[in-house]
Amino acid sequence: METYCKDEDVKEKSLNLITHIQLEPAHKSDANALIPAIESSKERGLAPEELLADTLYGSDENCQRAEKLGVELVSPSKSTKEKDGIRLSGFEVSEKGDVVFCPQGHAPVRTKTKKTRHAVAFDSQHCSACSFQGTCPVRIGKNCHYLRYTDKEMRLARRRAYEQTEEFKDRYRWRSGSEAIMSEYDRRTGVKHLRVRGFKAVRFSATLKALGVNILRATAVRKTVNNRKAAHAVVLSAQIHGLYVVKEHFLMAWSQLRRIFIQFDRRYGRGLIMAP
Repeated sequence: METYCKDEDVKEKSLNLITHIQLEPAHKSDANALIPAIESSKERGLAPEELLADTLYGSDENCQRAEKLGVELVSPSKSTKEKDGIRLSGFEVSEKGDVVFCPQGHAPVRTKTKKTRHAVAFDSQHCSACSFQGTCPVRIGKNCHYLRYTDKEMRLARRRAYEQTEEFKDRYRWRSGSEAIMSEYDRRTGVKHLRVRGFKAVRFSATLKALGVNILRATAVRKTVNNRKAAHAVVLSAQIHGLYVVKEHFLMAWSQLRRIFIQFDRRYGRGLIMAP
């Protein structure tokens, strides 16, 4: 887990650090490592407000658990083999998650909710005459046409709809930067070719190497800030020196003019003043 900065103006001055590292055996899925990572970061006061992760970590369960921990998980949902046609995300939904209109603009007749399952009834007259009847998830019932879904299905549908927006694409584009940290982690420290064996020894070595990357990054940021301060001091010194040179030239010019005025006054000024 690594921090990142979105502001391009202060990006060079920002200190992006590795805040969590965890080793897992090969038989365990990485998808289960997200929540423990957030909990570990929260215990150390480093929990993020927004977390970008790839599709493997973007399950609905992880999103719900991360939200309870005060972290917004931004991740693409897993793709599913859905038939072409109208999907659940095509229905207009209120802020509470209730279906208010179908893709053709018809409001439901009634809505029934039982725990996490919902059944939305539409007028059969509208649905029977609809041109999208064959590709719509609404199915014919005894008295009405019904759209049935669960809370999880609705959350996933809303996520998939949000993933098509420019806002999501702009937020998630920063995720690609995490590949650079893995490259740096391997290239600078050789973490993929350790000289130790055993889970504890490997974890200890990997943690120290991550700490080394953080130290190198902190040094680079400090060097950049110091160089900018030094450059600013040089510019300021040059400006002061320029003002000093201008002042000296001005004083010299003024001294010469003063001498000319004095000589002119001595030579012509008194005669002109005493003339009748």
